[in-house]
Amino acid sequence: MSDLKAESMQANEKEEGVYAPASLGRTIADRKKNIKKGNYCEIPPFPREIFLDLTSFCNHRCVFCSNPHIKNKKTMEPDMVVRVLREAYECGVRDLGLYATGESFLVKSLPEYVAEAKRIGYEYLFITTNGALATPDRAKAVLDAGLDSIKFSISAGRPETYKIIQGKDDFETVISNLRWVSNYRKESGLKYRIYVTMVYTNKTKDEVEILRNIVQPLIDEWDPHPLNNQCGNMYENNKIGEILDHSPRARGHTNICFQPFKGFTITPEGLISACVLDYSKDLVVGDLTKNSLKEIWEGEIYRNFRKRHLNKDLKGLICYNCMHNQNEPVEPLMPEYVQHFEKDFEKNKDYEKAL
Repeated sequence: MSDLKAESMQANEKEEGVYAPASLGRTIADRKKNIKKGNYCEIPPFPREIFLDLTSFCNHRCVFCSNPHIKNKKTMEPDMVVRVLREAYECGVRDLGLYATGESFLVKSLPEYVAEAKRIGYEYLFITTNGALATPDRAKAVLDAGLDSIKFSISAGRPETYKIIQGKDDFETVISNLRWVSNYRKESGLKYRIYVTMVYTNKTKDEVEILRNIVQPLIDEWDPHPLNNQCGNMYENNKIGEILDHSPRARGHTNICFQPFKGFTITPEGLISACVLDYSKDLVVGDLTKNSLKEIWEGEIYRNFRKRHLNKDLKGLICYNCMHNQNEPVEPLMPEYVQHFEKDFEKNKDYEKAL
C-alpha cells in the first residue's frame, strides 16, 4: 500500500443536532439515535459517517439476504480504497464502516486498510461480519490494527436452524470465534467494542433468548431485530417473517429516511450509492471514476433524490418499496449502473426450509 501523508485538519464545526463525536456514546442505541440528527435539506453538511463496501462476495447464503442473487461480484481495488480513505477524511468523514453488501473478512488486505485508516486519523472504524472467517489469526490482525468495534451477525440460536437460515453449518465456529474475540480483549487490553445482532424470522423468533443467553457474557450489547425487505429488494421475505409497513430506517424524522442526508456507501466498483443495502444499484448517485466525493454529494442527482424524500414523492423509487413494504415497479436513479437480479424462490430449497 502506498505511503500516504494525511494532512491535519480541524474537525467539523459543532452544530446543534449533528452526530456526536466518537468519544461520546458508542452503544448501538446511541449510534442509531445520533445518526438521524442533523440537517434534512437538499445539500446537507458532508456526513461524518459513511460505509466502504470492500467486497460484494460473501461466504454465506442467508435466505433473507439479497447477496446470493447478485451477479458480477467484485472486490475493491487497493488504489480505490486508499483514494477513498484519504478523500473522505479530507471531506470530514471520521467514522467508517468497512462493510455493506459482502463479507469483509474475505478481503486479505483488511488489516492493512484498518491500519491505514487509523494512520490517516479516522476516529471510529467498525465492521459487521457473519463471524465464520473471523478466526483468531484473522481477527487478531484486524483488531491489532485498530478496529474500534466488531459486530457478529448470527441469525439463529441452534446449529440446525442456523444452517437453514445462513446456508452454512458454521454455528459452532462462529460462537468459538466470538469467544476468542472476547477473551482476546481481556488479554490484550485493547478497547474495542463487541456486539451481536440477530435477524430473526418466523422460524427463529423462538430462538432469540437462546442465542442471547449464549452470547451475552461475551459481548457489550445485544441487538436482535425482525427481518426487513432488504430496502425494497426482497419483498419475498414477507413469506418468512413479519415485516413492518413502515421501515424502521425512517424513525426519528417524521418518516423521512435519514440515509440520503446522513451518509452513503461506496461500492466495490467505486460507485456512490445513497443506501447501504442497495444490492440492485437502484440508488447509485455517482461514479468516483468520473467525479469527486464532494461533487457527487452536492450534485444534481443527489439533490433531486433528497428533494423527493423531503416531499415524500417516493413512488417509482425502490425507497417506496422499502418504507411501505411494497413490490412496485422501480426506476433507478442512474439506469446505466443498475443490476437487477432474478430470484426464483419457488425452486429455492433453502427458502422452502425457512418457511
